[in-house]
Amino acid sequence: MIGGAAVPERIAALVSADSISGPARQLTALAGALRDVGTECLVVVFRRSGRSPGTLPRYLDDAGIAHTVVDDQGPADWRMATRVRDVLTRWRPSILQTHGYKATAVAYWLRKLRFRPPWVGFFHGSTAENLKTRWYHWIDRRLLAAAERVVVMSRAQAAEFRHCGRRVRVIHNAALATPAAGDPSDRARWSALTRDLPRPRIGVVGRLSPEKGVDLFLDACALLMRDGVAYSAVIVGDGPERARLAAQCRRLGLESRVAFAGQTSDVDVVYRDLDLVVLPSRSEGLPNTLLEAMWADVPAVATAVGAVPEVVGTSAAARLVAPGSAAALADAIHVAITNEDSAEARAARRAAVSRFSLERRVQAHIELYREVLEDRHPRGEEDDAACAASLEQ
Repeated sequence: MIGGAAVPERIAALVSADSISGPARQLTALAGALRDVGTECLVVVFRRSGRSPGTLPRYLDDAGIAHTVVDDQGPADWRMATRVRDVLTRWRPSILQTHGYKATAVAYWLRKLRFRPPWVGFFHGSTAENLKTRWYHWIDRRLLAAAERVVVMSRAQAAEFRHCGRRVRVIHNAALATPAAGDPSDRARWSALTRDLPRPRIGVVGRLSPEKGVDLFLDACALLMRDGVAYSAVIVGDGPERARLAAQCRRLGLESRVAFAGQTSDVDVVYRDLDLVVLPSRSEGLPNTLLEAMWADVPAVATAVGAVPEVVGTSAAARLVAPGSAAALADAIHVAITNEDSAEARAARRAAVSRFSLERRVQAHIELYREVLEDRHPRGEEDDAACAASLEQ
């Protein structure tokens, strides 16, 4: 019981990811916290047939979260919805959650198969590395219109779903402790990579895809080098832009200043070893990197996109700049690394971590679940007409 009312008994979450992404970490933490207040969770992980299970199932195992893996034969595997239905029929969830466009498509087809637990669809944001991925995200936004509720990460994203009317909810990510020390080989690799990199040491942490703006970060690094600013930089993560960004780094003559660390499971040591975290994104939902940096008490420079202004507000928790400008980014980095971190900034980061606590996110989810379960009446005609129109576009 929370607040004197019952909580839902069972939540099933579909997730189309095999790695420990930010949304996957958020879901795992949420599932554990819901279990502590009496709601069981089952995470259904999609795995492309013939590939290894990935790191997510083991991560869920380590966290004690019930999960099952369902094989995915590819984009045209509509029978996967039948396999998921068989799993969920045995589980009997009170509510179905979806995370990612494949999960959204499966939930939509479950409706066609007349499997109808209330559906809460999550939209974490979109990537833009190629036409196929953009098309998948376009389909995701359209199919989510069939869900009872659509959960987004920021007010800006909520505007994208205005066609769903009152069914859209903004629930921010939680500020989570950085993962405990991971693979010892990752720590050794990080130590070898950064051993000779001078301070101050700045870093970008995240997927290397166009919307993350890492190319703008490299342009800003070149401007700092031109102006004689002392620094070194580390780019942590991997993705489709890796080769192009490495070529840009060479073209700008930054090889001695910028190191590519690749993917690492030992995020804790990364934050402990950085003097400044930079988020140069062109678009975002609510970036986990910002929340993690605040939890680790590392100063940050970020573009004012997505929910970033909602997290920082007018406080000194991070320095915000307009997106798309390498010059503005370079100026903010320069100020941040040449001025001592203030007591005001440290206090603002602690306050942000408190505001975006896991406990508050759990409370928001419980309230949402209760609302969905109590709302057994048909949606208003205006809502239905808007959603029908969105699906026909």
